[in-house]
Amino acid sequence: MKSTSNDRGNKKIELGRRTNEGYKYEAKIDLSKDLSSQITRVIKEKEINEIISRKVEELREAIKGFPDKEQSLEYYYQTGRNLLFLDNELFRDIAPYSVFRRIFEELPEILPGLGKRAVATKHLDIMFKLAHIDRNDLSKASWDQWYEIMKFKDIYKRQDLLKQALDYCKSGMSGPRLRKEIQDLMGNSRIISK
Repeated sequence: MKSTSNDRGNKKIELGRRTNEGYKYEAKIDLSKDLSSQITRVIKEKEINEIISRKVEELREAIKGFPDKEQSLEYYYQTGRNLLFLDNELFRDIAPYSVFRRIFEELPEILPGLGKRAVATKHLDIMFKLAHIDRNDLSKASWDQWYEIMKFKDIYKRQDLLKQALDYCKSGMSGPRLRKEIQDLMGNSRIISK
């Protein structure tokens, strides 16, 4: 624990730190603000951090059983099932992409061959979304088609749209043409994930 001051002279106490060996819990308490709400926030952040650390270790074990990770629907689906902890109420205010970045930083072997963190976080997002799909529907589209479908924000929550998209896939549609049809289905609103 160390004490620091910011530009305004407010005293802050820092607990923990980030090291080269991995993530170590870090929180800052501003002594000029309400301590009880800050302590509540710190306890919640610590709990979230512990859950993420535990889930990273569970993922580390789970992915060992998959020698073929590239463009494998089964791998993406099963890994996504391990990411469903993000649906927990505790994670409601946490941006999933920040968790995906941390997972990839601590466990780059989860997506070998995807060296760029931005690309890897998009793939982890696709895994997470795929895990919400009924397992029986996975065979209704190829990996490339699922990749296009999952680019659309929250489509996995809209069974009517998902069913129509899978009907397009049945006809062999894929790539930009499939993306355009889904976009038309969804009404051209801001629907594509970052």
